[in-house]
Amino acid sequence: MDGVKTRYSQYGKEIKRKLIEKDMSQKELAAHVGIHPKRISDIIRGTFPGLKYRKKISEVLDIPMIENSFKSAANE
Repeated sequence: MDGVKTRYSQYGKEIKRKLIEKDMSQKELAAHVGIHPKRISDIIRGTFPGLKYRKKISEVLDIPMIENSFKSAANE
């Protein structure tokens, strides 16, 4: 996929930054949160709001919870 740039939601950028900082995979985060890894990917890309999972994601990654920030990455 050369030349393809993934677009992330603002919340997704923060999740990615923290995953790198904590040396944690999306799969590991999904296990902590109790959802399928695909859903973590969707939340990061902004294609799924995942509002009911944000509190747990925020706790695991130690980031502020943003409840109403769902905005498609395509619209950012």
